[in-house]
Amino acid sequence: MTNMSRSILIVGGGPAGAVTAFWLAKAAFKVTIAERSTSRFTYGQGVDITGPPIEIIKKMGLYDTIKANTTGETGSALANDSGEPIAIIGAAPQDNNTASWVQDIEIMRGKCTEIFSKAATSFSNVTYRYGCTVEELREGEKSVTAKLSDSGEPEEFAAVIGADGLRSRVRSLVFDEETNKKCLDPKDVYVGFFSIKGDSDHDIPNSRLQNAPGGKSILIRPIDRNGDRSSCYVMAVGEHEPLQKVSEPGHTSEEQKATLLERFADFPGLGDRARRGLREEADDFYFTRIVQVKLGSWHNGRCALVGDAAYAPSPLTGQGTTLSILGSYILAGEMAKSPDDLVSAFVEYEKKLQEYVREEQKIPFGGRAPYMANPQTRMGISVSRTLFWVLAKSKAWKWFNVGMDKKYALPQYPFGDSFPPDADFMEDFFQKADKPMKSVVRLAGFVLWVSYQAVPTITS
Repeated sequence: MTNMSRSILIVGGGPAGAVTAFWLAKAAFKVTIAERSTSRFTYGQGVDITGPPIEIIKKMGLYDTIKANTTGETGSALANDSGEPIAIIGAAPQDNNTASWVQDIEIMRGKCTEIFSKAATSFSNVTYRYGCTVEELREGEKSVTAKLSDSGEPEEFAAVIGADGLRSRVRSLVFDEETNKKCLDPKDVYVGFFSIKGDSDHDIPNSRLQNAPGGKSILIRPIDRNGDRSSCYVMAVGEHEPLQKVSEPGHTSEEQKATLLERFADFPGLGDRARRGLREEADDFYFTRIVQVKLGSWHNGRCALVGDAAYAPSPLTGQGTTLSILGSYILAGEMAKSPDDLVSAFVEYEKKLQEYVREEQKIPFGGRAPYMANPQTRMGISVSRTLFWVLAKSKAWKWFNVGMDKKYALPQYPFGDSFPPDADFMEDFFQKADKPMKSVVRLAGFVLWVSYQAVPTITS
């Protein structure tokens, strides 16, 4: 094979791009990563790593490093109107697959990206180009010609991988306008997140979630184990024209902050810290309307998508980083199997993952989970707090199983022999929950749903 036939452009240097680069490098591809950000790593939001990706990061030799850099969050508390915990539910260790509101591997996205990026750049055949994105793509019979923003000159690659997130530039270039429009599935959920000064007496080791009428909530989570900084999430669920307006392209972060401050002006308890953070501390502020990406195909010719660019499940599922790592591994693995026919590799990548992705994109309780977790009324909040208290005090949550009967057999690929020995992946990563516990889960959901349905919605 020629040098060009082994040359791959990855657009996007987040977890999906970095993990794809790592495995392609092991398969002797020459990888260029174009990352539009000029600052390499920021805090970002907290992310979970669960299921098959646990085995993948072990194969990468990064499990201990990831574990050492987790946030230290050991549980999740639901707070009263003063912001004080009502009850706490603990984390779920990855070795027993029990469910929880908190997973044993909770890490800030920026730190996760840093670890994966350093692993990728440990290979001499991986090059990062920061402050760079793709401007044009033109596909030929055996290659793709790309024009990158930092050079402006045409460069030739065997294939292009779009790992550039929800608003993917690659996706916009390789799919038609109608496909790009229809693939976005927006929800009436708006969230802003940013880091604030930590309060070591209250912010570690448990996160705190507080609700207020009107579908509003504030979540404060630890960023690291020393408590110097914490992450703050402000969420509003339901139709709200001002939030919808500022979520659209073209609006500044200052406009978004002002709209959130108005929406959360009367939020008690944790509201004081959130408002102060928005006014004085939110240098890393990010605001978005929750959107899922649903495409019929994740590739077009020699250009393929991975992670959120292809199948963003949204934070409502908690599976974004998990799917990104898994998708990156499978995409790179299929390319390693068929280096002379990358288009066929992309087809196999889709076949192996699409059904699993469709299941993981399902928002719990028929899409109503965000409304249940963010009640619109005072009565709904009271029901939610009572149910949480019962689950926490009874310890019944320890027996729940998030995945129920879901299984996924991790494929093995010809990446070479330089990664650490496998820890056999012969066991199902999800164990079946017994029938009584499934019934408890369904009953809990039913109680919340009744409270949501029975009380008039507050929209102001």
